[in-house]
Amino acid sequence: MDVLNTAVEAAEKNGITTIAVASTSGETAAKLFEVLRGKKVKMIVVTYDQGRLPPERRFRDDILRDLLENGVTVYAHRCRLLFWRKLIGRLGLNPWYKYLRSIRERYGTGIKVCFIIVQMLMEGGILREGKVVAIAGEKKGADSAAIFVVSQKDKWPILEEIISSPSS
Repeated sequence: MDVLNTAVEAAEKNGITTIAVASTSGETAAKLFEVLRGKKVKMIVVTYDQGRLPPERRFRDDILRDLLENGVTVYAHRCRLLFWRKLIGRLGLNPWYKYLRSIRERYGTGIKVCFIIVQMLMEGGILREGKVVAIAGEKKGADSAAIFVVSQKDKWPILEEIISSPSS
């Protein structure tokens, strides 16, 4: 919970009105929603779990319903496309994956996931210009947060500041 509070404080301090969070089960998203209650911040949840059949789905339906009823954007990328992108990346044909490897080596997996969710939101047209706080984790929960600059002229998000990371 400390990472969530620290990320929200950083957003307020820097005048950032959008926070994106990676969430597999919805629990981290629900915790962030409680921290943001009453604040004028747009929350975007990024998950890969939507579109799966209910027995395979890990994002809790009750949390999804609560988030959507309260105007939270829940964005899911297409896993099928992700497989092909990873395959191309492993063959060394995609510079994005080389870039992500260098990010992971330099900052750790949590910050790498922050990069991924911001990039997904850029590609999905959800984020176009401005700054965003991204929150993610290496495994369960949130352990990393960073501020990114998003611009249509840039192909990838630009890391402005690491707010929290286990490797920092």
